Amino acid sequence: MTMGDPAGIGPEIILKVLNDPNIHQFCQLTVVGSRSVLQKTYLELKQMGQPAAELASFPLIDIPLSEEVILGEGNAATGAVSFAYLNSAITETLAGNFQGIITAPIAKSCWQAAGHDFPGQTEVLAERAGIKQFGMFFVARSPHTGVLLRVLLATTHIPLAQVPDALTPQLLGDKLTLLVDFLQKFCGIDSPKIAIAGLNPHSGEAGKLGQEEVDWIIPWLDNERQSRPEVELLGPVPPDTLWVGAGQAWYHSQTKHSCPDAYLALYHDQGLIPLKLLAFDQAVNTTIGLPFIRTSPDHGTAFDIAGRGIACSESLKAAIVLASEMLGCTLGKNET
Repeated sequence: MTMGDPAGIGPEIILKVLNDPNIHQFCQLTVVGSRSVLQKTYLELKQMGQPAAELASFPLIDIPLSEEVILGEGNAATGAVSFAYLNSAITETLAGNFQGIITAPIAKSCWQAAGHDFPGQTEVLAERAGIKQFGMFFVARSPHTGVLLRVLLATTHIPLAQVPDALTPQLLGDKLTLLVDFLQKFCGIDSPKIAIAGLNPHSGEAGKLGQEEVDWIIPWLDNERQSRPEVELLGPVPPDTLWVGAGQAWYHSQTKHSCPDAYLALYHDQGLIPLKLLAFDQAVNTTIGLPFIRTSPDHGTAFDIAGRGIACSESLKAAIVLASEMLGCTLGKNET
């Protein structure tokens, strides 16, 4: 488990989650971070009366800081050391010392300031693992009904204006293959039901509100239905109604079956606005296609609240549980 940007809430949520005795039943965790920051955070949390694990209670791969960290103030130095945490974790995992990586949040701007020109941690993981086909995938379990919401993004951190040009039949086919493989391998769903989002309002409304659906998305989807008879593909579903079933299933157990096994969203906010609205504290980001497990809480560094003792560790806990479930292949199909 990497510490993320040391000026953010990563150190705090790690110490909070490791203080939970229940978390250790899921897996054995080693933290990759800086001892000095963790010790300082521990003392501050104890002074606030907040729960925090003692450093002696968990293994630590210590990467010293090059300069003192000021909480809430990320910079090139914090970007450099958070990049080093991730690289160390990848090296150890590729060497076979760990089965997977749980990453605390980093600040992309701090990475850029440190000279690391990557859109995010996902791309570093893929490059180091030597893979070309990978996906940014999100999972959340409803605390109300237990239903699992799974969302894969076809495109990730690119400007909205670039999305139509980035989307191609080849790209969507590759992402769909990743999604189907994940659902079958890690979720035990042999015949998944997957909802494919439309790109334009009303999925283009027969070309009146955009041509992409008519020109290639619908023909691509028809071909995929023929080549994947074991998969039920819905769509292209108009984006404004795509999440209705998920919202109902999230809160009402009698509507669980209104939620498909997974969603393929075509761009970042199309998938993550509804996900974060429903499950901000429960959602977990995972990278599919890697030769090892990787999960991460679905939030950022929260520099604005770093050091105040109020950061919530629930998403990090969910990331730990999800990684353990993936290793045990227990992320089963939504049931009544």
